[in-house]
Amino acid sequence: MNTEFLDSPTQPSIRLTRTYDHPVDRVWRAITTSDNLKHWFPCDVEIELEPDGVVRFGFGFGGGGRVRAIEPPHRLVFTWEDDVLDFQLVSSAVGTVFTLTHHFGDRAGAASFATGWEQCFAALEAVLADREPDSATADRRDERHEELVTRFGLDQPQVTYADDGWRVRFERQLICSAEVAWKLFFGGADAPAVGEQFRAFAAPDVVLGTVTEIDPPRSFSFSTGGDEPGEDVQLTLGEGTGHGARLVLEVAGTDPADIDAAIDQWGGGALAHIVREAARLLQVG
Repeated sequence: MNTEFLDSPTQPSIRLTRTYDHPVDRVWRAITTSDNLKHWFPCDVEIELEPDGVVRFGFGFGGGGRVRAIEPPHRLVFTWEDDVLDFQLVSSAVGTVFTLTHHFGDRAGAASFATGWEQCFAALEAVLADREPDSATADRRDERHEELVTRFGLDQPQVTYADDGWRVRFERQLICSAEVAWKLFFGGADAPAVGEQFRAFAAPDVVLGTVTEIDPPRSFSFSTGGDEPGEDVQLTLGEGTGHGARLVLEVAGTDPADIDAAIDQWGGGALAHIVREAARLLQVG
């Protein structure tokens, strides 16, 4: 199976391609009929197989969709709320090549989407072969997610400039909850209150700054102190795309000479610590 990330500032996409040892008509039925879809698609779904047909999703997956294009037994395109799913089948000498392209707006969720679809593709193989899906593949989901984050470049920050300075922004889909990420950010210690000093848990003598805002376990802000890079740092933890919480870490400053140090300290330091420890906790748990 081949998994690609088609990066774009307006509509990033995930494209997965896999060859199945089955004729195209068999695969078409598996990817279009509710009785087959329920065994491999992320949720129950009913698709009216006609132009502008209604698409209904179940299992608490809100919203609906419409069929944008249908060319049996080779192509089906439909919307899922604001996303677009494009299924394409091509006959080959060994069976059928299935290409799924998922267009979406949430760039930071790309690795999560890709990992989920890889699980779906494995389940589809089981459906076509009339057997149970392999649970061993699902067991690697978190590890695979982190592999794809790195491969897709989703661990890299966005740096923007304005008249009043610069901003470094990390946005990461995590494989742990907001509560776990919060504890890891503070090294398991209690978070300081507004007006108190924020110290590095690994080096308590180092004062990182003074707390300006806190709302456990959702947001934490402080003004940097001493020789720390940047002037303001904000951590936000919110809802993610299925694996866990969505983390946004932003550092703002005025001196361009601080940018590399800010990326290293907060991306290579604090954020990397959360990601690494979350993976370790899942392995031992």
